[in-house]
Amino acid sequence: MTFWEEHIINAFIERYPKSAAAKPGNKDCSTENRVLRIPAVKIFPGFDKASPDEKDSFLDAAESLERQRFLSLVWVRHRKGDLLSALVCSDMEQLYKLTEKPSPKTTAEAARNAAREAAGQMNNNEDPNAAKARAFFFFLAETIRASDAASGITAKSIQELALLFKTLSSPTNRTIRALSVSLYNDSKKLEALINSYKTIFTRAERQGIAVPDISLLDRSFPETSIAGHITINIEESQPLINESGSILTLPLITIQKITSIKSAVSSPVKLPTVLMIENKETFFTLAASSHQYTGLLYVGGHPNRAVRALVTILAKSGFTFYHAGDLDPDGILILQELQAIINNAGIVRNASIAGQSVTPVYMDASTFERYLAHGRTLEPSMLQRIKLINDETRALPGMDELIKKIEASGKGIEQEIIEYQMGTIQ
Repeated sequence: MTFWEEHIINAFIERYPKSAAAKPGNKDCSTENRVLRIPAVKIFPGFDKASPDEKDSFLDAAESLERQRFLSLVWVRHRKGDLLSALVCSDMEQLYKLTEKPSPKTTAEAARNAAREAAGQMNNNEDPNAAKARAFFFFLAETIRASDAASGITAKSIQELALLFKTLSSPTNRTIRALSVSLYNDSKKLEALINSYKTIFTRAERQGIAVPDISLLDRSFPETSIAGHITINIEESQPLINESGSILTLPLITIQKITSIKSAVSSPVKLPTVLMIENKETFFTLAASSHQYTGLLYVGGHPNRAVRALVTILAKSGFTFYHAGDLDPDGILILQELQAIINNAGIVRNASIAGQSVTPVYMDASTFERYLAHGRTLEPSMLQRIKLINDETRALPGMDELIKKIEASGKGIEQEIIEYQMGTIQ
């Protein structure tokens, strides 16, 4: 096989998985909308400027593949044998046989059949995860595409996923790699398997198909820190009373056992308050200072699952929320995310404006002006993120004016340079 023959064939194989010709139900490529057609310029973009020998090599290769009935050629009018318009494949399966590569269309069909078999094996109606797995595999049986097969979704991987879901239906105390060795005799196989299905998991969830819980396989260990004179009530345990107001770092697994949080200092009038702080340096500095808040919560940028869980608990425990962060589009969007978490918890407090749930602290135009000389220039992509700030967030005290200052100056203020007067914040 010549260089150009191989190059032409590879061009078809590269484009085929996402083409109409590869869609499920297309049993052949005999009709015009099911053949794979590639403009010649896409295969050899430099044809016009190529040397005569190189042009001849390309055209000879194309004609050779046509003589072998792998492709058909479309010539520019009145330029037959001299200038190609397009190359057309009416049977991609032949090309795959020629290259001895598995056809993604055939592989996808085998994967769909395997998914149907896996769905039939998930018949434990008392196990919610089994019911989810059954629905998920039926979803796969209808939707696996050639492009999925080209990305590694095969009948074998379906069987491996089914084995995983069955195993996770019972409690396991093994690490991911230990579980991977137990199931597949390969310590890294499980991670690779889950990664190959991430796109499909997302696709399923967008269509309302619940995916079995695989959170036990998450190798990230989210945590966050909270400080203040608080009492943390933990299920089936004595309350944890933070009498000294020290910083407590809590992993998600511990947060999930917390039933409620309250002020360790009882007050019949004052509601408990929490100041959420975006950056770690500022959090540690303010935690060591005197302040009027019941607690301080470290957010650490866009909230991870530990932060989300703890904010939800604080909201359900009746806390009033304040937030201090960077004075830039991302800082405001972090505030917006936190506000959504609190609203989802069903708590809306301090609402002088309808829907307000978080009061910004030192996130206003006057603070921005005070530190503008030390601000950093924002990339255009960062400024574009202002469009993601919704009306509810813009309606928070001082926020609309701050956004206008950011837009006008093209700058942002990092939280770490702001000097907070804790005695006068609240």
